[in-house]
Amino acid sequence: MSVDAKDHLMPFDFVQVDAFSDRPLYGNPAAVVFDADDIPTETMQKIAREMNLSETVFILKPSTPEADYRARIFTPMNELPFAGHPTIAAAHSVLARYPDKANASLLKQECGIGVVPVEVLRSSAGLRLRMTQGEPTYRDTALSRETVAKMLGCTEADLADTPFEVVATGVPWLVVELSRFATISALDPDQGLIERECKAVRAAGVTVFVERNDGGPVRIRVRTFAPGEGVAEDPVCGSGNGSVAAFIARHKHADQKSGHYVAEQGIEIGRDGEVYASWDREGETLRIRIGGSATVAASGQLHL
Repeated sequence: MSVDAKDHLMPFDFVQVDAFSDRPLYGNPAAVVFDADDIPTETMQKIAREMNLSETVFILKPSTPEADYRARIFTPMNELPFAGHPTIAAAHSVLARYPDKANASLLKQECGIGVVPVEVLRSSAGLRLRMTQGEPTYRDTALSRETVAKMLGCTEADLADTPFEVVATGVPWLVVELSRFATISALDPDQGLIERECKAVRAAGVTVFVERNDGGPVRIRVRTFAPGEGVAEDPVCGSGNGSVAAFIARHKHADQKSGHYVAEQGIEIGRDGEVYASWDREGETLRIRIGGSATVAASGQLHL
């Protein structure tokens, strides 16, 4: 039955999950709509616009026996082949929704980049979900330091000496490293310029990071701006953090087979979240894993 039939109203259950946080109203919210096989693509896009979150994810039956479920992910503007925090939100929701998945140690999510494994890590500290993202790709850009500084609203001296690359582990992000920790909270991004320049280099937006260098458990702070996707600032970006992890592994730890760190994001907009990033190398292959907690902040039904 199509949800477009005007003589029927079909309810679809949904939850709003705050990913990369174990506290409601922190981290990054994503709407998760269940049993969405009969919702047309155009309607999914309208729902994502209605939800007005950085992403809304729809759970469908898988099209391959290799997967436990299929996820379609939408920003308010477009469908994405993959995104990080909706993957965490989807896995958290599938565990809670479907009894046959409740005790799973591994979930396999089908999405636009293929089947993404999501490990379910249980400990006395709580539940953590860890996804293996796509194999990283890197593209040089011709962006000048002057242009990048204008995009972010900082000085050229605030930019580190590392390159400005478009890095993708599922979603292409322009990755920029800053030289001073204080700069990241003082950024005054030019959203229009970011949208234009990121479109020109075929990136979803810009993800900025800086080392904390204070010896604490959190190594870096991150911010993500994606005005071209209808998202001025993404609170805690899983795919952006994957790109940063791939960048760090390539430019700062090229001689190491593996590594890990904790990142923080969302601090400047009151949506504090933590991301657990790790990588390992097998020959020429670099594998990126991104993990975090999640919690339900709201639930309800769509009447379509």
